[in-house]
Amino acid sequence: LPPLVVGVILPYLASLLDVYLPEAPFGPARWLGVLFLLGGCLLSAASVSLIYTPGQWETTPYPRGVPKQLVIIGPYRYVRNPKLLGILLIVLGEGFYFQSLSILSYMAAFLIFVNLLLLPGEERRLEERFGEDYLRYREKVHRWLPTASPYK
Repeated sequence: LPPLVVGVILPYLASLLDVYLPEAPFGPARWLGVLFLLGGCLLSAASVSLIYTPGQWETTPYPRGVPKQLVIIGPYRYVRNPKLLGILLIVLGEGFYFQSLSILSYMAAFLIFVNLLLLPGEERRLEERFGEDYLRYREKVHRWLPTASPYK
């Protein structure tokens, strides 16, 4: 799904369910939400600018496409899925900012979906395409938690 749908439209629709949930007083967490939102936008934008460069894809870039080159620069030196991590940070920020348990629940469901259905196929295609280079990268760089030192 396009990032706009995943990061904005679906969380908004999830927030409509909040009328059925008890009020959750997050208070100052709204400022934390702003930080997550901004950080997620920056991380996603930096990631997208690297993986969607002209000539990088033989076919459609997403979800079944395979890039021509393994991207291991910029935020990809620290975490394997910075674009998705950015989207998760955006949704987390929305959940805190709008004080929405439904948006936070949506984020958890999206994370489960990505881990179980989306990433295994993507990682398999990258391994088939780039072999040992990708396996070394995957061994050193975590899927979600950024590493302390950049991948070289």
